[in-house]
Amino acid sequence: MADEYIFQPDRRLGIVFHLAALLFFGFIGLFGLWQASLADIGPAFLLYLLPALGAIVILPALAYRLFALRSAMYSLEREGVHLKWGLRVEDIPIANVTGVYLAAEQNWPLPLPRLRWPGAVLGHRRLPGGENIEFLAADVRKLILIATPGRVYAISPANPQAFLFAFQRCTELGSLSPIAGRSVYPTLILSQVWQSALARFLLLVGLIFSLVLLIWVSLAIPGRSQVILGARPGVTGDAAPAVRLLLLPVINSVFFLMNFFLGLYFYRRSESQVFSHLLWMSSAATAFLFLMAVFFILRMG
Repeated sequence: MADEYIFQPDRRLGIVFHLAALLFFGFIGLFGLWQASLADIGPAFLLYLLPALGAIVILPALAYRLFALRSAMYSLEREGVHLKWGLRVEDIPIANVTGVYLAAEQNWPLPLPRLRWPGAVLGHRRLPGGENIEFLAADVRKLILIATPGRVYAISPANPQAFLFAFQRCTELGSLSPIAGRSVYPTLILSQVWQSALARFLLLVGLIFSLVLLIWVSLAIPGRSQVILGARPGVTGDAAPAVRLLLLPVINSVFFLMNFFLGLYFYRRSESQVFSHLLWMSSAATAFLFLMAVFFILRMG
């Protein structure tokens, strides 16, 4: 559109922070897995395993935050305001916008998200007047507040003054055909996935195989002190502490979560959903192969 203005948050610091955090926690997780594979049974094994377990939780969250920051965009037109942050999308008809102003110019303290870092100022808080405020921002120093009935949106375009000027320009032009209000949350993607019989089947099979793997290994370890690894026809294999079998469900969980979140990314568009199905199918196949590995390891003694 001729009268559409597109703004983006300042991404540089946030991207550097997220990449550094991904490398740090990725290294910590891999180092923990490697050391756990070499450690004997006891506190040392559990101590090395904890970083790997923590990385399983932290790395997908950081990867999504980085993706969301890279795709973040704020656009203005005479018909409405469009906000996009990762899988979160908000379309606001221009008639529903009651005010746009700099957060720094307000005479009351702005409650910021408790958990925030460069490139990820996200979350919900309550304003002194009782309104709900949603943050879709990267930098607390450049916050702009968009007021609507019942909710305020806090964004951080790289050039706040230009955003204010563009909004004034759009309101002066007037609205001919206001856009329809729309709110899209990441949970909506999960709902769409669950409604697909094929996607639901693949995810459930992968999850069930993963749980069976974890339960089987947990029950098998107390009954034996050692297992034989690397055995094959003509090769006797090496004895190792049985507790190292826990590495298999940990590694499988890493693959499962990575494929799950990457599949959600591809599932947003109908033409790329086949990649989601392939990823989730590979998760189920990987868990099945780990189950077979545990079966043969335990069979060897």
